[in-house]
Amino acid sequence: MSEKKKKSRIELIDIAKAITIILVILGHTTGNLETPMYRRVLYTFHMPLFFFLAGMSIKPKVLKSFGAWKSYIEKNILALVVPYAIFAFIFSPFTFYNVPKFLYGSWQKLGQAGTLTSLWYLTSFFVARIYCQILVNAVDRIKTNNKKAVLGILAIPMFAVGFLLPKIENGYPWCLDISFVASGFILLGIALRQRILILAQAKGWILGAVTAASAIVFACGTVLRSDALELVLMCGSAYGNLFLFLLNAVSGSMLVIGISMLLFRISREGTRPFSTVAITYAGQHTMGIFLLHKNFQLELVIPWIRTWLAGPQLLVACIATCISFVASLLLCAVIERYIPQLLGQFPQYPAQESRSQN
Repeated sequence: MSEKKKKSRIELIDIAKAITIILVILGHTTGNLETPMYRRVLYTFHMPLFFFLAGMSIKPKVLKSFGAWKSYIEKNILALVVPYAIFAFIFSPFTFYNVPKFLYGSWQKLGQAGTLTSLWYLTSFFVARIYCQILVNAVDRIKTNNKKAVLGILAIPMFAVGFLLPKIENGYPWCLDISFVASGFILLGIALRQRILILAQAKGWILGAVTAASAIVFACGTVLRSDALELVLMCGSAYGNLFLFLLNAVSGSMLVIGISMLLFRISREGTRPFSTVAITYAGQHTMGIFLLHKNFQLELVIPWIRTWLAGPQLLVACIATCISFVASLLLCAVIERYIPQLLGQFPQYPAQESRSQN
């Protein structure tokens, strides 16, 4: 990554991404079947937050030619589809029966293939990026001075379509239905990016109040519901009560973003300033951590922890999360150095200078 590209990143977003991937790892410590309270709480918002932060990271650009569209799709294929294909085959036997399931690309089919079910995120994100780009191009034709606000409003019909599409047993190919909901959160991230960055400059007590208010609303929508809190599985289009899903997704996302704002502010203006380089580095490598942590955690780390610690479950989960997070991040650094293509990174090398200068 070039120095210019590094400087263009927004540290606040990277901090929020790092916190989010840690929460994702924590949610994966139980596998797919168990539903302890902490997992039900995390699943109400952590994937919506992932998509929202992706939207905040996007600078929408109108594609006005076939060549621009071709370049855009190729870029997303390299960043998302190539890692999807590689890791789908890494974590499952390459067989005649599994290939059609990989090509189908839904969470249900990935489970049937016995591969990494978390890969649904890559297919849904790829399709959601296409949806969002189509809307960016469409909004460009509207005569308005606030096109980002229009994109934010368009999140509503995207949510509606995603929620209203009928459920099918094996899910939609390439998570086409989930991608509508994902694109809704991405559009909100695009629309609210500037407002959130302006809010981040507010006085500390304002940031504290926003964070506290988000925590209260989120607690009311999740923890206080106790056993009535269902497990939300965005990967399977299982959202439960739609109003509560959106309420928890928004309040939980704002809680994490508020914590990120406070952490960033304290790191700069606290009585003991500290560097956020480590956490922002993690935030820049969430894709790799997402791809690498789950099987390592479930097949190696947790069984090892249980040889010397019987419980409680949340303590085991927290220890496993810390170990898996650090190990995945280190492995990301190695892969990025030697085989970055595994993580969807394709460095552009300068063209060789012509030997003939005459």
